[in-house]
Amino acid sequence: MLNALGNIGDFVGGIAVLITLVYLATQVRQHTAALRTASRQGLSAGYRSHNDRLLDPQVSEVYALGLRDYPDLPPAQKRTFTHTINDHALFLQTAFALYESGSLGIENYSPYQTWFACQVATPGGSAWWSEVHRFYNVALVESVDGRVAEGGLPDVLELGFFELEA
Repeated sequence: MLNALGNIGDFVGGIAVLITLVYLATQVRQHTAALRTASRQGLSAGYRSHNDRLLDPQVSEVYALGLRDYPDLPPAQKRTFTHTINDHALFLQTAFALYESGSLGIENYSPYQTWFACQVATPGGSAWWSEVHRFYNVALVESVDGRVAEGGLPDVLELGFFELEA
């Protein structure tokens, strides 16, 4: 009789453990989904913040000039361009870290990577990138350089928002 009660107790305990494991697995999946959503929202907010800098007509004009001819800009304009594109590079580095960790899917990372690669593929962007790429995450640099080497990037200098004032 005691043996039968012990077996029933083991069975009930096993069921309780199984229910607990299912519950915990569900909680982990929900937490992971919430974390991925928060990561995408944070990235979007960071990208909008970067774009807000370009709403300043002076910054926007210097940025357009820098993409064309970074090395030959006057020092003050060179600093403005460098700070602005560096802000974009740091944003991409965050997106890359989230991508590497699995918190950001390739479908969300790839457009950011391509947009940045388009900018470092310009004459001025390329000159800037060759000066500073060593200060960024090695895997990120390889990712960006690989995307540039892959080719097929649109010429962002032909886009209306990088036109220079007449």
